[in-house]
Amino acid sequence: MLLRRYFNAAGLVIALVCNHAFALNPSIRLEDLNHTSWSEKDGVPADINGMAQTRDGWLWLATTDGLYRFDGVRFERVALPHSRVYNLHALSNGDLLISYRLGGMSSLHPDGTVTELLAPDEHNIEYVASMGMDHEGAIWAAGGTGLYRYLNGKWQAMSEGAEWNGRTFSVLVDQYGRVWASNDHALYLYDRSVGKLLPIPGKDLHGSLIQSPDGRVWVGGLDSVRPIPAPPMSQQLPRAPDANQAESRWGGQFDRDGNLWALKCPYGICRVTGAGNLPSAAIVPSLQAREKLDQHWQLSALSTNVALEDREGNIWVSTQSGLDRFRENKLIPARIPGPNGIYSVASDAEGTMWVVETTNGAIWRIGADGLPVPVPHRTASVVTNDRDGAILLAGKREIERIYRGHVSKIALPAPAGQQMTDLDVLGLLDDGKVLWMFAVKTGLMGLLDGRWVPYTQFNLPKRIFMMAPGDRGQMWLSHNDGKLSFYDNDKLTDYDIRMNGVESGIFPGPQLIIAGERGLAVLKGQNFVAIEPRNSDALRNVTGMATTPDGDRWLNGSKGVVHIRRDDWEASIRQPGTPLVYEVINVLEGYPGRAAIDNKRQTVHDLGNGLLWFRATGGLVRLDTTTLRPNTVKPAIQLLTVNVGSDSYRARRLLTLAPDSRNFNIQYTASGLRKPEGMRFQYRLDGVDSSWQDAGTRRSAYYTNVGPGLYTFNVRAVNEDGIASDAIASMQIEVAPTVIQTWWFRVLCVLAALLACINYDCAQRRARSPISCRFGPRSASASRAHCTTPSCRAYRHLPCACFPC
Repeated sequence: MLLRRYFNAAGLVIALVCNHAFALNPSIRLEDLNHTSWSEKDGVPADINGMAQTRDGWLWLATTDGLYRFDGVRFERVALPHSRVYNLHALSNGDLLISYRLGGMSSLHPDGTVTELLAPDEHNIEYVASMGMDHEGAIWAAGGTGLYRYLNGKWQAMSEGAEWNGRTFSVLVDQYGRVWASNDHALYLYDRSVGKLLPIPGKDLHGSLIQSPDGRVWVGGLDSVRPIPAPPMSQQLPRAPDANQAESRWGGQFDRDGNLWALKCPYGICRVTGAGNLPSAAIVPSLQAREKLDQHWQLSALSTNVALEDREGNIWVSTQSGLDRFRENKLIPARIPGPNGIYSVASDAEGTMWVVETTNGAIWRIGADGLPVPVPHRTASVVTNDRDGAILLAGKREIERIYRGHVSKIALPAPAGQQMTDLDVLGLLDDGKVLWMFAVKTGLMGLLDGRWVPYTQFNLPKRIFMMAPGDRGQMWLSHNDGKLSFYDNDKLTDYDIRMNGVESGIFPGPQLIIAGERGLAVLKGQNFVAIEPRNSDALRNVTGMATTPDGDRWLNGSKGVVHIRRDDWEASIRQPGTPLVYEVINVLEGYPGRAAIDNKRQTVHDLGNGLLWFRATGGLVRLDTTTLRPNTVKPAIQLLTVNVGSDSYRARRLLTLAPDSRNFNIQYTASGLRKPEGMRFQYRLDGVDSSWQDAGTRRSAYYTNVGPGLYTFNVRAVNEDGIASDAIASMQIEVAPTVIQTWWFRVLCVLAALLACINYDCAQRRARSPISCRFGPRSASASRAHCTTPSCRAYRHLPCACFPC
């Protein structure tokens, strides 16, 4: 149902957002980005020396073992005329330029065909290390013997000589169509007016050519990135949108926010935030980078090769042992050290989070930057808010009240019949009239008019499982027995909540919501009504809920953060049988575990302006709902193969299968590199399926007992944020009939059946005719005489009757 909703709403979503992916947020620390590593055990080849992303979304990998492509889920080796691939460059027309270690160059087209542009040892051109295409359609290639241009089917040497004897070569075509080339010794710019390469004067201007988002060209080397003094242009243009995905660079990459990802600083990865916005001066990443990943456990290997930013804003780094991807998580952890990660949390009027580690009593404050700062010389067991929003910190013998910088103290009670002693306070709640406190030594007590009073002097139920405040002097109390009580100034009203099982949360408000092990229920009139669907994993054991200014609901449940849009929530509340539509932000977006349920306290904390904190079993995470940036890159759906038994056929416009191919499966994919686990598919085989079939994340369709005929297979996809593919991928599949399934065989069968009926009828008639007629007379005269008999004349119209006559 959710998948259908994505497809139905896709047009509206696409109309509201542009087809643009954002870079990684520079305010998020490198260690807090979503980092995934692939190694040989995952199918990725080792020693990736080049990467590129073609316009269909495939990520291509150049290795000594050949060419591989990756759709975010599976690595696939692609057959080529030569196996040892050196480097790659993706062209805007969808082609992929491929160079080889032993010489030669090919062009791989989107339809899978390959054109050889340069044979090994042709024109004495050795291996090509870097490639590009200018605005005239000419291919430029730099390698071990010089710089060459391929135009109109011919190669031309643009520069050769001793200066091209080296190890590093780079070609870059900028947004103006200018061609830059670099080797170990110098940097060149092609001057079209004279048709020559002109050296660019300057010190250490050689290495890997890269561009910052503003269009400036830089040269990256070993722990150094320098701007190039370029000739002035009449109009300053940013770099081309696909510049970073066309070819990976060993000297690093500037991402779309201008952050520099450097690989030789001196090893591992380091990120210089905002480097692309700095004035024209050399950058030394090892000195200027505040963030580094330079420990062996932080990457697939510390020996990094090249970096690439894809069209979805992910950063890819290849190493000698694998492949690493960095993308932005929606949830950012607080990283508070503690022995067990069980916290008590509250926020003050200034938008600061107060966190108490309940095991050791340590107190932390978290400001707008999300960084926890310890509060010295203080300990507490519980923190909460009173009715005014003040912070209440429960210590051993007193409660400290902090409100807008003013501090006051409330003494805790002594156990009945005992002298004052240290208390381990487990809970605090202010209902506006009474401040309730629970400790093991005292039980539940209420501070009323400045005096602590035991709960027995209030009209409270004997068993209380959870408490939540209502209006002044009111509380909602559950008892873990299927009953909820409304306490209103010593008056009790009971409600049946057995439908929810063991309760996990009570959320008062304009709509009173009860959460439990079976889902959610809302109070309508005097009865609670279940919110569908029941027993949904995402809606089970919700322990926190908040509503942002836009009316959207944010829940903390057993699978992570649940986001419910205002219209979807209201539709389900109006018609409780209407299934609730929601999305889940789970472990794939940085959610640690599941909603905390340990101390029966609210686990969602709203700091205002759309900033929410969630308490999970694995710690605290924050979500800025105002800066959520959907992945607006539309997936490109592709058909791959059709498999019949042990035979596999490449998908094409019309595919004819062998006779008796009743059972087959169709493999398809859509390249989504940011979050391939969130890609969803629907397919339909016209003539078999009456409607679209939801495949979820599965990238294959299976069919059995399909009869002969011509069918059309269609498949479409949406990415993790509901953005649908532009087109539906289609192919026709013809299942050839067997001999007994052909039309002429059926006609023969009908004729044979008709003849058999005639013969059977004839045999029956012969059986009733005289012997002399059935077998014929012995003489002609007898035969003629017999033919005149009535019994014989009756059967003369049959070809098999009375044949002697």
